Amino acid sequence: MNNRTLFRKWSVFLACFAFCGQQAFAAGGSASPLEITVLVVVILLALLFVLAAFYLRKMYAGFSSQSQKAVKEKELLALNQIEIEQKNNELEAAKKKLEEQKEAIESKAAELESERNELESQYNVLSTANKELVQKLSTQETMISTLNSNKKDLEQLLVTKIKESDAMQREVADRLSEAESRLKDAEMIHDNFFIETIHEMRTPLSLVLGSLALVVQNKDEEKDMSTQLLSAYRNTLALQDLADQLIGTRRANDVANYLRIARYDLVEISRQICDLFVDWVAMNNVDFQVNTQTAKLWIWLDRRKMEYALRTLLSNAFKNTFVYGKVTLDISVVRKDGKAYCSLSVQDEGLDENESARRGLKQVHDMVDDIGGFYSNETTSSGTVYTLLIPLGKQHLMERRVEFVEPEADLVRLNDRQKEDIAEFIQVVPQKKLTGKKILVIDDSDQIRWFLKHVFTKEYEILEARNGEEGIQVAFANNPDLILCDVMMPVKDGFQTCKELKADPRTSQTPVVMLTAKVESEDIIFGLEAGAYDYITKPFDVEILRSKLNNLVKRREQLKQFFTKS
Repeated sequence: MNNRTLFRKWSVFLACFAFCGQQAFAAGGSASPLEITVLVVVILLALLFVLAAFYLRKMYAGFSSQSQKAVKEKELLALNQIEIEQKNNELEAAKKKLEEQKEAIESKAAELESERNELESQYNVLSTANKELVQKLSTQETMISTLNSNKKDLEQLLVTKIKESDAMQREVADRLSEAESRLKDAEMIHDNFFIETIHEMRTPLSLVLGSLALVVQNKDEEKDMSTQLLSAYRNTLALQDLADQLIGTRRANDVANYLRIARYDLVEISRQICDLFVDWVAMNNVDFQVNTQTAKLWIWLDRRKMEYALRTLLSNAFKNTFVYGKVTLDISVVRKDGKAYCSLSVQDEGLDENESARRGLKQVHDMVDDIGGFYSNETTSSGTVYTLLIPLGKQHLMERRVEFVEPEADLVRLNDRQKEDIAEFIQVVPQKKLTGKKILVIDDSDQIRWFLKHVFTKEYEILEARNGEEGIQVAFANNPDLILCDVMMPVKDGFQTCKELKADPRTSQTPVVMLTAKVESEDIIFGLEAGAYDYITKPFDVEILRSKLNNLVKRREQLKQFFTKS
């Protein structure tokens, strides 16, 4: 409601009021004080109203401009309201959008919360797992520490075991090497034994054949025939024993190889063996003495093995003793460690301890061990002494591989007349040589040298040497017309000897004939390549050898005469 309308209303009210008061006075009635008071109040109110109306009118005039401003402001407000409404709408839309976003955010928050809860659950699980892992890691660290400690112990143990294994491998390798070496040595000993035995067999076989050939040629010379038959017989016995050795070696595990023990007189056996060396003693002027403490000495032994041992010791003693030397055989009873022993001692003046120079000593040593005895050798400035100690009685044989048998029959011995015949034959003064030529015989076998000297002594001057080194020195000193040389010899073998003789101008033109038991084609070729003129194998025919040597000497003499005339 504006001011003008208000003024109009109040004017109408005042007119009505004045009209009512006029009517009252016009009736002439008396008025009560209350009425007068009311009238006064009404008049006053009317006046106030009029005044208020004027005032309001003035105010209205003032308010009119303000109203316009207000209208404008209202319009502005309306516009603002519209804008506000638009803003509100926008805000509502934004609010809705925000609410939607809020809902989305709340949904996302719910999802995040769910994820958070899930992550918390997973975190709890992981935390629990982490704790378990930490605990396990701690346990594993403890285990690793223990394992590392055990690893170090195992590594040390492994290193120790490896060292022990290496040591064991080295020991096994050493043992294998030693076993192989022993096997090779055994094979070499075995091979050498058979080679040497066969070599030794060929030597007496050559002597037997040579002696028998001379017997056939000298039918009318009874004394020479007797001597040659005795020589053939002795060497046949030696050949038989060597064959028995070969058979015994081949039957190493046979019962027949047991010691065949019987009670024998060692003095008598020794004398029989010594009889086989009568020709050696005579031809080399050796002082051979046999000393016995008693006339008879009965002991329990294997006769064949004892004969082999004694023959081996004496053979080595004679081979290693120079001409005019001395060999002694002593037989006595001695005591050692409270026990009685038979002592058999062979002493010679040889100093050569080369294995090939003294053969068969290993078998002798084994034989003495088999019967519980002792074997020893000693080299002094005067020579070498070999001693066998054989226990007396037979109690020591009870726990050994032995067989007690009846005593074997004695070997046929040389009688006194035969010994005298041999001595006379040996002591015959050699006649003047028919050819005046010299032949050098180089051989380690005394029998071969003696036999060849006996065969060719009427035709040639025979020079002797017992090994290759000695043969070279003799050849240089005497300038022989022909050289007969063995192959298997100590110090220097025949092949090397032949090479050195052919390499020296003093002996390069001297024919060399190899005379040996080595019959293999390779050996023959090797000998011929070394410079040998011919190669003759044992056993040899005496007449064929004589014919070849005579032809060689004649040819050399013819060549010498031809070059002298030229």
